Amino acid sequence: MSTYSETVRELRSPGRIAQAPRSALAPMRGIRLAFGVMLPLALGACLGRYDYGVYAALGALPSGFAAMLGEGRKKPTAVALASVGMALGTFVGALAANTPALLVLFIAAFAYAAGIGGAFSDRVAIAALQWPGALLIATSTPDTPRQAAVRAGFVLAGGLFQAALVALAVHAERTATDAASAPLPRRGAREFAAHLAATIRAHVGFSTHHGQHALRLAVTAAIAQSAALLLGLAHPYWAALTAVLVLKTEHVLTVRRALDRIGGTAVGILLGLPLAALAHFGPAALLIGAGVAITLGYTVFAANYFLYSVFLTGFVVVLLDLLGFGAGQTVVPRLLATLLGGTIALVASHARPS
Repeated sequence: MSTYSETVRELRSPGRIAQAPRSALAPMRGIRLAFGVMLPLALGACLGRYDYGVYAALGALPSGFAAMLGEGRKKPTAVALASVGMALGTFVGALAANTPALLVLFIAAFAYAAGIGGAFSDRVAIAALQWPGALLIATSTPDTPRQAAVRAGFVLAGGLFQAALVALAVHAERTATDAASAPLPRRGAREFAAHLAATIRAHVGFSTHHGQHALRLAVTAAIAQSAALLLGLAHPYWAALTAVLVLKTEHVLTVRRALDRIGGTAVGILLGLPLAALAHFGPAALLIGAGVAITLGYTVFAANYFLYSVFLTGFVVVLLDLLGFGAGQTVVPRLLATLLGGTIALVASHARPS
């Protein structure tokens, strides 16, 4: 049974918060994945359509996390899976943004799907976790069906571009290391569909660990969004986004993630302010600063979640600034919503401990 004493034990000393084992750092992967994010953003800037560049970058950014785990040849598929779900989430989120009750239902449904994704593999779990994230981010700017479809198209294009880059990297690695190995057996379409349906049926409801977590994730996301709306927070989706990202099947991991996410967001917002200020020196300076931030974020992703949250938040502040949400105006609302979502996730982890 989990107790609050575990939460206290999870509090690390300040000197250990930013520790990152060198063996867990991945600078080359960070550079590759950051290139997949920054190229669409740079193209949008060159064409004078920062919004399109930001949408494509938002598709490539989370999709890249699906390439962090699993066997090499399956990584491009995981990235593509994340991209397709994110495009759908973007379309739904942009349309439902002005209908709070309907939006909460969609958030719960996408969070539930993300929880069920963990029943397949850790790689699929990370890919599926990006779906509700894309839906929530899309609610920041409601759109007409046509514009929502355009935005979803750019998100999909950015994600598939990232998938293509990952596929090229995997092919190069495979050519250099296991060119002579036998190919993996492949499932037929019918066999794959049967396996997919059987796995989903097995984990729907309360009977399995993954089924319980999926329901808890859906309820927690819905509560976080509803609470943020009732409190009148300027950017309520940040609360639900934080809850979805930090709530894990294990209580102690949820505690660690929540603390790192809240602290990393606070520091990352401070980092994002000078990054956004680089716009005064021209688009090139802004893109270079943003590129450095997201490269570092990808590099430390597996080594230190606090540092990852710092660099990711700084990068997202820049993206929001490009969409017209001034960096200075989003500091307090984002921090309050992150604190709210992290707290709700912590409560949920105690309510049904693993």
